[in-house]
Amino acid sequence: MTAFRSALATGPDWRGVLAGAAQQLEAQDTAPTGLGIVYATEPMAPHFADIVATLKERTGIRHWTGCVGLGVCGTSGLDVGEYHDEGALSVLVTPWAADSFRVFDSLTTPDAVAPALNDAWVKANGPVFGFAHGDPRNRHVAAIVEALPQAGDGYFVGGLTALADTPVQVAGLPTGGGLSGAFVAAHVPVMVTHSQGCSSIGPMHRISSAERSIIAALDDRPALQVLKEDVGEVLARDLRRIGGYIHVAMPVPGSDTGDYTVRNLVGLDPDGGMIAVGDNVDIGDTIMFVRRDPETAQADFHARLADLKQRIGGQPIKGGVFVSCIARGANMFGEAGREARMISDVLGEFPLAGFYANGEICGNRMYGYTGVLSVFL
Repeated sequence: MTAFRSALATGPDWRGVLAGAAQQLEAQDTAPTGLGIVYATEPMAPHFADIVATLKERTGIRHWTGCVGLGVCGTSGLDVGEYHDEGALSVLVTPWAADSFRVFDSLTTPDAVAPALNDAWVKANGPVFGFAHGDPRNRHVAAIVEALPQAGDGYFVGGLTALADTPVQVAGLPTGGGLSGAFVAAHVPVMVTHSQGCSSIGPMHRISSAERSIIAALDDRPALQVLKEDVGEVLARDLRRIGGYIHVAMPVPGSDTGDYTVRNLVGLDPDGGMIAVGDNVDIGDTIMFVRRDPETAQADFHARLADLKQRIGGQPIKGGVFVSCIARGANMFGEAGREARMISDVLGEFPLAGFYANGEICGNRMYGYTGVLSVFL
């Protein structure tokens, strides 16, 4: 059996949703080998342990990873869907041999990453690709992600899970508290694309006065004045209109592709000329202001997909995993499933599973407002 299999099911009762997903997989003659990846919506969280146990029993697949997200998306046959507030499951089953992957349990501190990567299997099969699902309640989660391998030494994708009273991650067994997922051997062909969904509205600026998340001066000028000049006269006259539209982008050190992380503007001080951003900054850091709207996000995503198609060069896509920000999806594109349909429109139909996160992982960095697509060839 060499094919990936996917299932997408929704409904008012979690048992019915689970039965629907399992039946879809059984109809595709899923072999009892490979890695199973399961994503569930928040209404399914109290039953996640039972869902994983039943999927193991129904499919015969022993090894699973995944999480409860703020929504799920995926494909079932030719159907494409996206679900948030109702019970839903998105499942992908790989055909990989048992020696092609390893599940790893929660890494709860940055110091735990190096020992996990020094595992004999990881060293023999690296540089590994990885799925990573992080618990947002762990205050070290960003530092844990940053401790993951740099590009060239490995690559990880994933996101932060939903909050719940019960474990909402699976790494063999239900787990939580840190970063969990699966390592995939280097011989498994995979390509990744990452869509920021924002565009710059001004030049790069150097922070010349700041404390923690408060920026007092940019380029030795009041930060708010610089912001007003970059957003333009119309928005500058009524700064209330920039909420959710204008953000701060922080360049990723060492990136040769212009990569950046996006943070919210969380406060403006008209009297002091200061701005507050959703992250700590230091004097000497550089930032730029960016805008985020549906047209920009859609154009960027389409461009990233077209670039990925060119890089793939005609090779057939066997399966894929998509992690998107909860602020994207129907909230950004106006209709449920639009992102998944864009993927199939550009790259063709293939088994796909995904979830909506409150922070996305790509490489060894946390992002916001992005979409991360991984495809297996």
